[in-house]
Amino acid sequence: MAAKEKTGTGRLRSIDGMRGLAAMSVVLYHLHLKMQAELGAVFPDFFNTMMSYGYLGVPVFFVISGIVIALSVKNRQITLSYAGNFALRRSIRLDITYWAAIAFILVLTLLNNRLLGADQPLPSAPNVLLHMFYLQDLFSVDPVISVVFWTLCLEVQLYLFFLASLWLAQGVSGKLKLDVYPLFLTGVIGLGIYSLTLDQELTSLSLSGLFLPYWHYFLIGVLISHVLRGKPGATALLFGWMAIEIGFLALGSIKSYPVAGIVFGLFIYSLWRWKDLDSFLGGRVIQYLGTLSYTLYLVHPDIGWKAISLGQKFFGEEMSSIATLFVFITALMLSVLGAHLFHVLFEKPSLWLC
Repeated sequence: MAAKEKTGTGRLRSIDGMRGLAAMSVVLYHLHLKMQAELGAVFPDFFNTMMSYGYLGVPVFFVISGIVIALSVKNRQITLSYAGNFALRRSIRLDITYWAAIAFILVLTLLNNRLLGADQPLPSAPNVLLHMFYLQDLFSVDPVISVVFWTLCLEVQLYLFFLASLWLAQGVSGKLKLDVYPLFLTGVIGLGIYSLTLDQELTSLSLSGLFLPYWHYFLIGVLISHVLRGKPGATALLFGWMAIEIGFLALGSIKSYPVAGIVFGLFIYSLWRWKDLDSFLGGRVIQYLGTLSYTLYLVHPDIGWKAISLGQKFFGEEMSSIATLFVFITALMLSVLGAHLFHVLFEKPSLWLC
C-alpha cells in the first residue's frame, strides 16, 4: 500500500499491479460478505468462492511491504538522522490520507445514525487518538473505526522493527568487527521462526496487536528484495526459508494466510527469473488500481457497505437478481470513486511532500 517503487532497471510495475489486485480482492471480499446470500443466487459458485477468499490480499500486502521497504533502505547506514527522516517520510506518506479517512468515516457514521436511524457506536476522543497513531489494537479499543485499520497498525510496527533490527546489526557488527549482512539475517530469520510458531499457535502472546505473528510474511519480502539486489546466496536463502515455511505447514495445520504468502513470494521470484518484473500486469487498468490501492483499501468498507445497506433498504429483503447486481456494482463503483477522490485530494499531495 505504498507509493510506486523503482529499481535500478526501472519501475516494478508487477508489484504495483499486484498491490492493486490485492486491494481489489479485499474489496470484493468485504462486499461479498455483506451480500453473501443474494450474490450466491446470482453468481456462479466458483466466482463466489473466489470472492470469499479475497481476504488473502492481506498477506500479499505484507510480503509487498517487505520487498518495498527493504529495497528503499538497501545498504544505508542507519543513523539517528536517517531513522528520523525515514519515519517522517513514512508518516507523511501514510498519515495524511489515513487521518482523512478516519474523519470521513466518523462523519459517515454520524450521518448514518441521524438520517437513517442506525445505532452504530461512535468512538471516544481517546479512542480516535489511539487510532490516529496506530495504537488501537495494542490497547484493544472498542469500537474500532474501520475493520481494515488493524493491518496499518501492523505495517507501521513492521517498518520500525525492520529499521531497528538493521541499526542493531550495524552497531553490533561495528563493535565485534563482523559482517553486517549475516548478523542481520541471523536475527530476522530467528524471529521469523518464532513468528511461525505464533502463526501455527505453537506459542502464544499475552499482548494483542503486536506484529510478531506476521513478521514471517514481511521476511519473505525482505529475502526477495535481497534476490532482486543480487546479494550473495540470496536465492538459496530464499528457497531455504520457503522450505521452512512449508515445513511448518506440513507439520502443523494448513492455513490460507501462509499459503498465500508463500505462493505470492514464489510468483514474484518467478517473474524476476523471467525478467518480467518491470512489465507484467502493466495494463492501464491494473496500474490504475495499483495507484488507488491505499485509498481503496482505507475507504471501501464504509462506502461499499453503506451503499449496500441503502440498496437493501430500497429494494427490500427479497431482492431480484437484477437488483442484486445493480446494488453490488454500484457499491463497487462508489468504492472506487471514493478511493479516487481520496487519492487526488489527500494521497497525491502527501506523495509530493515526501
